[in-house]
Amino acid sequence: MRSRARFIVAISLAVVLGGWLAWTSFGGALETYAGPGELAEGTTYRLNGLVAPGSPPDAAARAQSAEGLVFAVDDKETPGSRIMVEYRGSVPDTFKDGREVVVTGRLEGDRFVAERNSLVALCPSKFTDDPEQTQHPESIPR
Repeated sequence: MRSRARFIVAISLAVVLGGWLAWTSFGGALETYAGPGELAEGTTYRLNGLVAPGSPPDAAARAQSAEGLVFAVDDKETPGSRIMVEYRGSVPDTFKDGREVVVTGRLEGDRFVAERNSLVALCPSKFTDDPEQTQHPESIPR
């Protein structure tokens, strides 16, 4: 009887740990990628779009401040669709106007409130076959 109880406890523990491992492994993959025009309140999204012209030039300093960084993201596929993003955390060196970004968060009212340190700025040279676009003049030491 003791052997059977131990077996049931061991199997139950294995099922719980397996479930936890699956939940943590697939948790990020369950978030939906969306553009500014596809957001709805109450759901966590990975917002994908282009940094709108006029983003603050001192983005790194503002992201570390109490009010955080506020910038606009334009939809890549739907012209005229734009949303303001509130972000706090580190800002990638490649963050600038016109750059494609992905940020995780939720829509709250008319603003997208991003999770801390979830901003990723994509480098366009990684997605092209054109060798002229793969050079980064700003990254060459002087």
